[in-house]
Amino acid sequence: MRLFHILLVTTLLVAACCKEATLSLPTFRELPSPVADDFSSIWMLDTLRGVAVGGKAWERGFIVSTADGGLTWRTDTLLQRKMECVRFDRTGQGYVCGQDFALYRSPDGDSWAAWRVNYQWNRACWLLDGQRGAMVAGGAYRFGEIFAFGPTAFWQLDTLQKTENVLSDVTFSDSITAHAVGLGWVLRSDDAGRTWQRLDITGDFFRSVHFPAPHTGYICGSSGAILKTLDGGRSWQEIRKGGSLGKRNQPLRALWFVSPDTGFVVGDDGLFWMTENGGITWAQVEQAPADADFTSVFALADSASHHRGWAVAANGRIFGFEW
Repeated sequence: MRLFHILLVTTLLVAACCKEATLSLPTFRELPSPVADDFSSIWMLDTLRGVAVGGKAWERGFIVSTADGGLTWRTDTLLQRKMECVRFDRTGQGYVCGQDFALYRSPDGDSWAAWRVNYQWNRACWLLDGQRGAMVAGGAYRFGEIFAFGPTAFWQLDTLQKTENVLSDVTFSDSITAHAVGLGWVLRSDDAGRTWQRLDITGDFFRSVHFPAPHTGYICGSSGAILKTLDGGRSWQEIRKGGSLGKRNQPLRALWFVSPDTGFVVGDDGLFWMTENGGITWAQVEQAPADADFTSVFALADSASHHRGWAVAANGRIFGFEW
């Protein structure tokens, strides 16, 4: 009888540990979209103004914008290639990159103009203030490249470095420290992207990197790994172990943090996780539809006690949420 009780308690503990935590956000809803192709990236300048991009590889691309917090969207630009990333620097200037070229929009402008044509699959960019910045590129799995721009103007190429594998994302944690990730690669630069050091980290197709604070950053990967740094990217700890793709390890596509402790990770099949303790625990957002393959998420503080977020997905789907 005693053995039976021990086995029963153990079974219940295992079941409790393995049960996926869930949470319900105060607001989570799908928003009208003017396009049907896959979204790749979204960025909001504030709670009203934002831009999202996407398209279909090798066939067409689009840039859409909102001026009312995502309630309505208009198509700004149609292209012949898919766009992968949209970013805005601290001056309000916008940048979009994707297949074959990159575009920019001045803070007071309405139209997008090309600032680089390189016929590469540009995956992501991060520009600081119209001067320094970086962009990463690569094929399906190989032939990665890092373009560093500046130091006096973002359209002036500083250096170009090649990597064996594709690179998928790049960001800056401060004015001179940059970070790039890709297929089995995590890199760091302490001179604004002029030179890079590869860290001894492999084991996943790292898709997204974000720093909510200069010393605190996160990385997520396709096979479910989540990494965290507390020293500006000099070292990283695996806070969630990845593995073979499957029900337990759905592909993670993107992450975004509004503070060092609070953030989101999104991915395929409705995966929409939130943490409020720096990644110690994660909870699935209940309202996220299971048929949505999320590709990008963005959130910001509306006030000290209220936050707003937006997410985009395949098949032209846009979502807004609050908490």
